[in-house]
Amino acid sequence: MKHRQVLQYINQHFKVKLILTLSIIIILCSLITGYISYRIYLNLFESEISKQYLTTSEQTIEQIGFKIQDMYRITDFIIFHPRVEQIVQGIRAEPPAGETKAYRRFILERELSEILLPLKNETPQIRALYIVDLEGNNYYFSHTNPSMQITFPDFYQRVKTGVNQTSAEIVWQRLNIPDSSDPSGERSNLVATRLLKSTKQQAVYGTLVMIIDESFLTSPLDKLMAGRTTGAYIFDQYNQLLYSRVPQGRAGIIPAWENQERSFIERNENEDYLFVKSTYDARSFKLVSGISLADIEEKGRMVYQVAVISGLVSVLLMAVCVSIFSGRMLKPLRGLVSAMHQLRRGNLEVEIPKTSNDEFAFLAESFNRMVENIQSLIKEVYVSKLSEQEAELKALQAQLNPHFLYNALNSIYWKIMLLYDDVETASLVTSLSDLLRYSLESVSTPSTLQEELTQIRNYMTIQEARHGEGLHVSIEAEEELLACGMQRLILQPLVENVFVHAFRDQPDNKRLWIRAFRHGADLQIEIEDNGSGIDEETFVRLTEDQSVYDHQRERESIGVRNVVRRIYLVYGEPYRLEIERLPQGTRMRLILPCEQMMSFEGGTVDEPHLISGG
Repeated sequence: MKHRQVLQYINQHFKVKLILTLSIIIILCSLITGYISYRIYLNLFESEISKQYLTTSEQTIEQIGFKIQDMYRITDFIIFHPRVEQIVQGIRAEPPAGETKAYRRFILERELSEILLPLKNETPQIRALYIVDLEGNNYYFSHTNPSMQITFPDFYQRVKTGVNQTSAEIVWQRLNIPDSSDPSGERSNLVATRLLKSTKQQAVYGTLVMIIDESFLTSPLDKLMAGRTTGAYIFDQYNQLLYSRVPQGRAGIIPAWENQERSFIERNENEDYLFVKSTYDARSFKLVSGISLADIEEKGRMVYQVAVISGLVSVLLMAVCVSIFSGRMLKPLRGLVSAMHQLRRGNLEVEIPKTSNDEFAFLAESFNRMVENIQSLIKEVYVSKLSEQEAELKALQAQLNPHFLYNALNSIYWKIMLLYDDVETASLVTSLSDLLRYSLESVSTPSTLQEELTQIRNYMTIQEARHGEGLHVSIEAEEELLACGMQRLILQPLVENVFVHAFRDQPDNKRLWIRAFRHGADLQIEIEDNGSGIDEETFVRLTEDQSVYDHQRERESIGVRNVVRRIYLVYGEPYRLEIERLPQGTRMRLILPCEQMMSFEGGTVDEPHLISGG
C-alpha cells in the first residue's frame, strides 16, 4: 500500500519526477564516465609500464648476453688454443722413456694452469673448471673453492645427459652440487658444458665442464626485480628453463610465453600480470619477467570510486538546487495546471496571464486560444442546433421540386408529340427528362460505364440543339468495358465544365472527344477539348488544392473538386483525376478500377461504345 502511495505521489508531482530523472541521468553519466576513465587509466598505465618494463628487460638481457658471450670467448680460447689440445693429448699418452707418468702429468698440468690462469682471474664467477675425457675421467681441474665435493666420473654422467654429442654449442644446466660451505650440504650452481674437438680432425677428444656461481646471472636481474615483479626466468637456446628468480615469500608464475608477443597480459588466481619477453639474438637466450598489475588496478578502481562519489554528491546538490529554484521556475506551470482544472469544471472564462516570453508563455497563449476556440465552437453548435429543424424542413421541400419538374416534363413531351408532332423538340424534352430522372437516384446507387455514357449522350443532345453545327462530339468506348461499374454522375460535371468554360468564348469549331479504354488493369476515360484551355492559376488551384469548396464559389472548382474527392473517398490511391494542359484545349483523364457488373450481348443505337455527332 505504501509502495503505491509513493508511486502516486511521484506521478502527481513534476518536481519529484524531475529530481528523480536528473538523479538517474547523473548517476548513469558518473558510472559511464567513471568506467571509461578507469579503462583509459588502465590502458595508459599498462601501455607506459609495458614500454618501461620492456626497455628494462631488454637492457637486462643485453647484460646477460654479454656474460654469455664471455663464456663463449673463454671456451673458444681453450678449444682453439693449439697447446691445450697437445697438453690434453700428452696427459693421455704414455710418457717417454726415463720419465714417470706422474711427473709428466705434473709438468703438463702446470703448463695448462699457466695458460688458463688469466681466464680464471678475469672471470671470478667460475668456481671450478674441469677437462675430462670421453669416459668421464678427469684430466685437469681447477677449484676456487675447495668446499665443493665433486667426484668423477659420477658428476660427468649427470651433466652428460644434456650434452648434444654433435653440437659445438655450450650446454647450460642448473644443478645442485654438494658443498660443505652451505648449511643444507649442497648449493645450486650453473654448469656450462662444451665438447672439445680437434681443430684439424674435428674429432671429439674430451669435454670442458665449468661450474659457475649463480651471481653470474643474478646481478643483472637486480634492477628488473624491483617493485612488484613476480619473477624473472632465463631460457637457453633450446627454450629450456636455465635460471629463475622470484621474490622471497612469493610463488613464481611461469607464463605460456613461446607464442606470445613481446608484451602480454596473463591472468592467474584472479589477478592480472604483465609479462615481457626479451631475446638475446646472438645466442637465442630469452628473458621472461612479469609484474603484477594489482596496484595499477587498485588505483584505477579508486578513480572509478571517486567518479561515483562525485556523481552522488552532484545528485545531492542538484536535488537541493531544484528544490530551491523550482518554486519560481515552475510557477507558470502551476498556473497552467490550475487553469486546466477550472476549465474541466466548466469555467470557460478562465485566462492565464502572460508573465514571460519563454515556452511557458507559449503554452499560456495556446491555452487561451484553445479556450476561445471552444467558446466559439459551442456557440456555433448552439446556432446549428437551432437551425437544424428549419434546414430539415427546407430539405424535404427541396426533394419534392425535382419530382414535380420530372412529371411536368413528361406532360410537356406528350403534349408536343400529340398536338404539334415536333419530334426534335420532344427529343430535347426526353433527354432532359432522362437526365433529371438519372440524377434523382441516390449517388450510392451502382452504375456502369454504359449508363454514364448514355446520360452524356442525352446531355450532348441538348448542347447540339444549342450550338448547332459548330459542335463536334466523339464518344468512343471499347465494348468489353461498358459493363464496368463506376460512380454515378462522375462524368457529367467534367463534360459540363467544358461547355461552361472551355467553349465559353468560342463561336464555332467546338470539338469534344470522350474516349474510354483499358490500361493494364485500370479503366481510363479521357475528356479532351480544343477550347480556351486553363490558365496557370486555375490549373495550380485544381491540381494542388484538394479541398471540395473554394472561397470564390466557382462552379468549375466545385465540379472538378467534387469528382476528385469522390474518387478519393470511394476508391482511394492510386485512382485519381489527371488534368493536362494542351497547346489548344485541355485533357482530363479519369483513372478508375474496372470491375464488371453485367454483360452486354449485341447492342442498340443508343449504346455509347461509338457515338459521334457534329
